[in-house]
Amino acid sequence: MSTRKPWQSQTRNDILSHFPYKTPRPGQEAILRTLEELYDQYDVFVIVGPTAFGKSSLIKTLMNWKYSASSIAPTNQLVDQFLGEFPDTPTLSRLDRYHCPTWNRPCSVTRGKLKSFCSTKRGCETDCVASADLARSRYRRGPGIYNYHIYHAHRLYRDILIADEAHNLERLIQDQLSTLIWRHDYKYPDNMHTNEQVLRWVESLSPRLQEHKKIKLLHEVLTSEKPTHVIKRGTELFNGKGTARGVPEERDCLKFYPVDISEAPAYLWPREVSKVILLSATISPVDITELGLSQRRVVYLQAESPIPAERRPVTLLNTAAVVYKDMDTVLPQLAVEIDNIVNYHAGEKGLIHVTYSMSKRLESLMTNPRLMFHNKDNKQQVYDDFRKSKDRVLIACGMYEGVDLPDDFGRFQVIAKTPWKSLADPAIYYKSKQDEEWYNWQALRDLIQACGRVCRHEKDRGVTYILDSTVNKLLQSASHLIPQWFQDALEAGK
Repeated sequence: MSTRKPWQSQTRNDILSHFPYKTPRPGQEAILRTLEELYDQYDVFVIVGPTAFGKSSLIKTLMNWKYSASSIAPTNQLVDQFLGEFPDTPTLSRLDRYHCPTWNRPCSVTRGKLKSFCSTKRGCETDCVASADLARSRYRRGPGIYNYHIYHAHRLYRDILIADEAHNLERLIQDQLSTLIWRHDYKYPDNMHTNEQVLRWVESLSPRLQEHKKIKLLHEVLTSEKPTHVIKRGTELFNGKGTARGVPEERDCLKFYPVDISEAPAYLWPREVSKVILLSATISPVDITELGLSQRRVVYLQAESPIPAERRPVTLLNTAAVVYKDMDTVLPQLAVEIDNIVNYHAGEKGLIHVTYSMSKRLESLMTNPRLMFHNKDNKQQVYDDFRKSKDRVLIACGMYEGVDLPDDFGRFQVIAKTPWKSLADPAIYYKSKQDEEWYNWQALRDLIQACGRVCRHEKDRGVTYILDSTVNKLLQSASHLIPQWFQDALEAGK
């Protein structure tokens, strides 16, 4: 007797016959069926899949169905999570993530010293795993799972590109178009942070240095009447003079990148890629335009959330209009409201989303012993301590994404300020005036991402409170961009 389930087709070409588990959820089945029906009619498939939708099994289905597919994710952590579920999937990591058992060191160091990969022919205990993964990824057309940068660096193009957390692709392309000016090369001042300070420094350089290609480009960016680039100072990985081969170091640098990438070359989907499948809880036509894909045949597939809305309500408290010019008045109000919420959720862990500048000032206003504060230097350590705690509450900066707090790891969270992009940056201000919808979507996307940090699966529960009343303006002006599953959570929070 056949063991095939009723939902499974009798042909191996049917997409659902490649589902890796016994039965797909109704939402997964609907998306896969629709994708199969429309496959020949479109080039770009945009799948809006909320938290707990089950993207990993959907991605594995697509890889099994079409075989010649590269699946990419923005972080090694997401790649590792996928491999934990589907360990048979080929992959390729950075060389410093591979360990050479013979030499007891990263493969990047061994390759740097030997000028080649180690092997049994060279007297090693085993053939190099890094070498095998690299050869398989480069020269075979089968499926594979990679992080964004590995995919791009090694040009691991297949017939199909499947991008998880696809709203992050914009940042990857901006990175490819960015210019770095290293402090160890140009010795710029330690206290140089604003665009005005950078311009003064550039104009103080000798005529010879001002003629350097990067410096000339930076000067053009700083003095343009139509600003197009964001300039930031920070750290990036550097692997060059003064560092050990294969062991990059964090170095201070100025980085400037274009806000608008819609005309950028097709770095991620050249001719070899016939279909692009983008998955994210927060992706919209605005992103497709920014990625330069709007001229292709695009279809949007909306998935339903498997988590009932009443288990993940988003409540608008309208405590105050949180704008920087009024912070002296607003912060004490926020401190009182946050304290009330923390006390209401006694015995439960939670997350309070604020900016770094707000966190520093709130620390002097709040004395609740359950609160944990961090800075940029100890962020990971404090977060790890928070996860190990029983009922602590983390004042979190820059944690709109990449934080997973299921069940008792996070029962509530507070978004103190609507995540508008700063109009103090000339390029952001100029772009916002040219395209208000883009500016609204940037804030809405980060807001929806932040709301997804708690309540992570069907049986989970977690409530989100938004204190900033300017969110009402955002939700009204960008109402046509709000996914239905998020609108349901807003309705549940009323």
